[in-house]
Amino acid sequence: MINRFLIQCLCLQLFALVAVAQTQPNPKPSPEQSEDVVRIYTDLRQTDVMVFDSQGKFVDGLTRENFELRIDGKPVPITFFERVEAGSGSEEEQWLASRQPRASRTAKETVPPSYGRKVLFFVDDIHLSPTSIQQARQLISKFIEFEQTENDEAQIVSASGRVGFFQQLTDNKTVLRRAAELLTPYHRSGKDFGVPPISAYQAFQIDRGDTDTLNYFVDEVIKQNRLMTRPVATDLVRARASDVMRQSSQWVLKSLQSLDHLIRDSANVPGRKILFFISDGFLVNSNYTDMSNAIRSLGSNAARSGVVIYSIDARGLGTTLLDDRSGSDPSGRLLRSSQGEVFAFQDPLNSLAQDSGGRALFNSNDLYAGVQTGLKETSFYYLLGWTPERAGDSPNKYRRVEVAVIGRRELIVRLRKGAFNVDTAPKSANRKESQKTQSIEARLQEALVETSPAREIPVSMALSYVDTPDKGPSLSVLMEIPTEVLSSDANDGKLPPSVDFAGAVFDQEGKSTSTFGQKVTLTDALKSDGRKLTYTHNFFPRPGLYQVRVAARDALSGRVGTAKSWIQIPDLSAKKLTLSSIVVGERAASNSAPIGVGRLFSDQTPLNIPRRFKRDSFLRCLVFVYNAIHAPADRMADVAIQVQVLRNNQPVLTTGVKQIATQPGQDQQRLPYATEVPLRGLAAGRYTLTVTAIDRAGKTSASEQMRFEVQ
Repeated sequence: MINRFLIQCLCLQLFALVAVAQTQPNPKPSPEQSEDVVRIYTDLRQTDVMVFDSQGKFVDGLTRENFELRIDGKPVPITFFERVEAGSGSEEEQWLASRQPRASRTAKETVPPSYGRKVLFFVDDIHLSPTSIQQARQLISKFIEFEQTENDEAQIVSASGRVGFFQQLTDNKTVLRRAAELLTPYHRSGKDFGVPPISAYQAFQIDRGDTDTLNYFVDEVIKQNRLMTRPVATDLVRARASDVMRQSSQWVLKSLQSLDHLIRDSANVPGRKILFFISDGFLVNSNYTDMSNAIRSLGSNAARSGVVIYSIDARGLGTTLLDDRSGSDPSGRLLRSSQGEVFAFQDPLNSLAQDSGGRALFNSNDLYAGVQTGLKETSFYYLLGWTPERAGDSPNKYRRVEVAVIGRRELIVRLRKGAFNVDTAPKSANRKESQKTQSIEARLQEALVETSPAREIPVSMALSYVDTPDKGPSLSVLMEIPTEVLSSDANDGKLPPSVDFAGAVFDQEGKSTSTFGQKVTLTDALKSDGRKLTYTHNFFPRPGLYQVRVAARDALSGRVGTAKSWIQIPDLSAKKLTLSSIVVGERAASNSAPIGVGRLFSDQTPLNIPRRFKRDSFLRCLVFVYNAIHAPADRMADVAIQVQVLRNNQPVLTTGVKQIATQPGQDQQRLPYATEVPLRGLAAGRYTLTVTAIDRAGKTSASEQMRFEVQ
């Protein structure tokens, strides 16, 4: 019989573990060797290239000698060449190597394994009809449910900003579904209220000097006011058209600025990113300087950030844009002038895609097929690096890049049209100088609000939710740092005197609901195995979706690492079958420690905060089941559990359905279940652990998932 007191203590105290410090510090390099200037300047630049045959199939097996590279029309030797698989664990390393040779990077650059694709959805809701918005939501939902694996990260951004706090790169499908739900029609101003009204394209044509369109509206104005002279009517129509074009251009500029912000922000994400630009199209008038500058900025920033754009026209096939509100046109003047309307709206989408090395996907009612096409085409590519001329070379000068496969003119070579030099001065030097003037609190706060994680020191975080009998929902934030990455004192090799931890919790509106922080001093009195430093914070949130961000600062060097994660705190008052978070630990193959709710984790089987496991170990897990129905006869719950391990959305391990043992007098509202899963035989990589509870009395089920990695 399971001790009830043990179960309650486990609920209340299992996650309040603070295992900190170190006993045997590892030797560390001297401060002279560990300066924060970690990137040594080199001249290497790179571009990513896709090569397809006439059937659209990627041409594999090409070598450096097969390619010819020209910069501004001049042949340039290829100094770096790699075939890259998008989303592979080596992609990030290959990109870093192409920018800077491995020998010139110091050990201080901690590059964690990178897995999965980075897929960005930019939904131009400012220029999408209600029908097209629905189409966009459907294709994104299909990607989340059927295409996104545990390795992929995605981001959903709207031009209007309505997605709000959920516009973040994440692998959390709950967050992505919520972001997709926030995509709604955006009603913009700027329509012409004259009779008949002038559409944006008609205003565009008038602004470009189209006499058919101009004369049609002049004639219509004179019909309504026969006393008006033609010159006056002409000036009136031109003024109306100019006003429509000006307001339309402002909305276009807003969309382009939002897209540019997304592209700039993604520069901090290593590797290549594929961006699906979903829009009904818009008009770009070269007479408006701000708009022309915005287009140029997009192309250049896409080159800097490693973003490939695939444009999708959400209107699909058979598009017609002629405004039905226009008056009768027996002369056919409006019809003639509207012949190029569809192409005019698609032209900027096509241009942005081609300039970035992607392509436009138009004239198809199956929008999701366009997403599949883009993902397939970008699965593999070649990464080429070169050294530009140094004489008079401006770091920000745009270079025209051309790549061809020698002797294979029939092949399609797709790449971005240009590339930029990078800054010649090490940015980290400037960063270090600015950090000297910052307080510890200011540096940690700055790190917490940054959109991309700081990687100067690796920080792991795990979030664990349980429901406690007396205080309700309890959330524990567990952080861990390997002590080997911390700086040491040059004189005696000791670890830094302390590490500063900080964190913040944000609700779904992006408002901070809780902050925490502590300076953890490393002394001999602190218990640890000497290899990791752990800090835990506990609090009691209300039900809802939250994001937790944490930061840690090495007190000796000032280096900072951050991490962030989402968690859904369920509302148990709804009386639906619900599971707690899955708490996991690792048992070594040589350790035969017994399994049981009261003795699941110990010094020999510790909690696994990074959720990285050795291939020959056992994954131990604990979960609580809430709101199970009681059988009328004995007031006992009848719940069974099944555990699955998934990879790429496919099960690779499935346990049998096991009954949760219950006893009279046990808390039937909080049923614990503990088990372990052997990892032997699983290939290295990321997996998803799924625990499903089946309430036989209530005829309902509930699942909880957790990502983990096998090394």
